[in-house]
Amino acid sequence: MSDLDPRTPVLVGCGQVVQREEDFARAREPLALMKEALERAAEDAGAPGLLSAADSIRVPRGVWRYVNPGAWLAQQLGAPSAETGLGPISGSTVQRMLSDGAREIAAGRRDVVLLAGAECERSKRRARAEGATLDWTECLGPPPDRTFGSHDVGFGAVERRYRLRPVHVFSLFENALRHRLGETPAENRLRVSELWARLAGVAARNPHAWITEAPTAEAIRTPGPDNRMIAFPYTKLLVANMVVDMGAALILCSVEAARRHGVDESRFVFPQAATDVLETPPLPERRSLSEHTGIGVAARTALDLAGVDAGALAEVDLYSCFPSAVRIAASEIGLDPGRELSVTGGLTFGGGPFNSYVLHSLGTMMERLRGRPEATGLVTGIGGYMAKHAAAVYRAAPPARFRYEDCTDQALDAPRRPWLETFDGPARVEAFCELRDADDGDALLASCLTEEGARTFATLADVEVRDALASEDLCGRSGRVSNGRLSL
Repeated sequence: MSDLDPRTPVLVGCGQVVQREEDFARAREPLALMKEALERAAEDAGAPGLLSAADSIRVPRGVWRYVNPGAWLAQQLGAPSAETGLGPISGSTVQRMLSDGAREIAAGRRDVVLLAGAECERSKRRARAEGATLDWTECLGPPPDRTFGSHDVGFGAVERRYRLRPVHVFSLFENALRHRLGETPAENRLRVSELWARLAGVAARNPHAWITEAPTAEAIRTPGPDNRMIAFPYTKLLVANMVVDMGAALILCSVEAARRHGVDESRFVFPQAATDVLETPPLPERRSLSEHTGIGVAARTALDLAGVDAGALAEVDLYSCFPSAVRIAASEIGLDPGRELSVTGGLTFGGGPFNSYVLHSLGTMMERLRGRPEATGLVTGIGGYMAKHAAAVYRAAPPARFRYEDCTDQALDAPRRPWLETFDGPARVEAFCELRDADDGDALLASCLTEEGARTFATLADVEVRDALASEDLCGRSGRVSNGRLSL
């Protein structure tokens, strides 16, 4: 690599921390996990001086009250003049901040960019259950030098009206996908549990995973005291697991800075190409609830920019908050659904520390690609309800140059479906989700298509229908919508 452009951006260090302290009073807070992860990343690079040489420290926002965690880290690491950045709430944020850093390094505006994140939701919930208050660092100011976009994650009128949470919407997507593919409810539960069992197997081999046992597909899909049904067809073991204490960090720098600090080239992993989709059509206006062009646009464009065919990817990590997210992404990108689709084990078994997950998937991807210059990896991130997307291609071999494209306009140009906020008349059920936490007694929310092809949403307060979901297919059934209620 002697003729490599010195401004080429390269990942040189990764660090991951898993905290399993049973006594919440002794557990370290997220800032401490971020610091340790950065120290591990510097050790991984064999270059501790990279930390004090940082000219930017970027953190994805978490479920903590720190106003500017980057400033605290800068002081702790001996880099007080480093720019500080805070990313918005989105699973696409980490890759977006990394892509921005790579472009700045290539342009000569940055030399060393640190990315770190952590959550201690397990310790926090244990303390709350005991009525205790955790003595965490205040870290209230000053505000960060940069924010990487707004914290709007694409929630619109429908999401607010029905107080929809991620499990509701992604189960809506799952049931729409199942119906489109002609799967019965039983076939669908079998298929998603087998997919998640494969991820559990990956996590069992991942030393940084939160859940290291590998439950069987039957155990994953079967409701029980420790695996309750969250929203059909998703049990607890089929959804992202945020109740973790985990941290991760990456060191991105120029090849010139890496050489100056003595990083061995065997540690190098190069971003080849990256994309962002910062906005997609609102949920009720999407042409299909089982097909999402945004993730396909982001990933396929990144692959095209890198000159890589999807079938030639050696390693893949699809953002895996719910099975529908993985299944839809694999379909849109053109990946074999039977191949390994995560390097960590996903957000259930690998662990889902809120917006920090992609730090873990990138760190693990680095470990898998090192020493394999012929191997190529793809990492994706999702924000909101498949509303924002990020994708990037990585290799241990350098690219001719790092390439980036904002694909938002292309994603927004996708065909849309008319949405009727109010409707009275006959309609057919397109998809549904359970509203288990509903206060008004309504058991289900249905997305319905009118005879003219418009979409409307309606609730159904039929407990017998809900109890029959495992054996009867509600999708495709005809009924009537009146005053926001569906009757079959």
